Amino acid sequence: MKRTVFAPAKVNLILKVLSRRPDGYHNLLSLVDIISLYDVINIEEHDDDEVIVTDDAGVLPCGEGNTVYRAAVLIRNTFGIKKGLRIEVEKKIPIGAGLGGPSTDAATVMKALVDMWGLNVPKTRLMTLGSRIGADVPLFIHGKSCIMEGIGEIITPFELPRMWYVVVYPEAAISTKEVYGKLKIVLTNHENDIKLMGNFNGIGDVAGRLENDLEQIGTIMCPKIGMVKEKLAQAGALGSLMSGSGSSVFGIFGSEKEAGAAVGAVADQGRVFEVHSV
Repeated sequence: MKRTVFAPAKVNLILKVLSRRPDGYHNLLSLVDIISLYDVINIEEHDDDEVIVTDDAGVLPCGEGNTVYRAAVLIRNTFGIKKGLRIEVEKKIPIGAGLGGPSTDAATVMKALVDMWGLNVPKTRLMTLGSRIGADVPLFIHGKSCIMEGIGEIITPFELPRMWYVVVYPEAAISTKEVYGKLKIVLTNHENDIKLMGNFNGIGDVAGRLENDLEQIGTIMCPKIGMVKEKLAQAGALGSLMSGSGSSVFGIFGSEKEAGAAVGAVADQGRVFEVHSV
């Protein structure tokens, strides 16, 4: 049995870091959109007992360090499946970019295996299992725009207008752990953070409310982030922001035509992707 599936990336339109938890993680409040930049994952079932994960770029770790491997083993062991797997990932989503590559790959493999093996698993249970792999895995199991809370395990559906983005990866990976390690959290009343998530009146309203508590640190670690934001603004972006813990930056545009016209203006800043909401 073979299956090819597509793992979409994400951008964080709003990312507020509320507090540090005793377990070392952070409580977050984030508005996330799923975008049309995909890793392609080929899954093949075998009769042996091995789970082997490879990627075409040679950038993913082996064994337990690989989220896809852990996801496949988790599903297989949880539901007593006696099959081996060969999984190949065609990497399109940059590593260390704040676009959720490892998490979406894991979530997509979990959903694919549940479907391949005919397992009756409610989405809520799959999201709970996914949270063992990584904080962003539940949002990709949900698979649509949403609000994330907690460490990412609390997902609330949220409707957004269809959005057009130009995403720029400045060819510099940033360590999520290092970004959070440098973060100094100022404890404030978070009522205004909740209000950020109110209804949006069109794309321009979304673009006007972009916010990321990690962007200042990310820009210190990778000054090119600031340069990319300036270039996107000059190219007509309604707003721009670092996604997640960086280093990718996205600009929001009013239409597909406007996004397409901006691609050339930032082509010298790194890898550029013209994408839209999924």
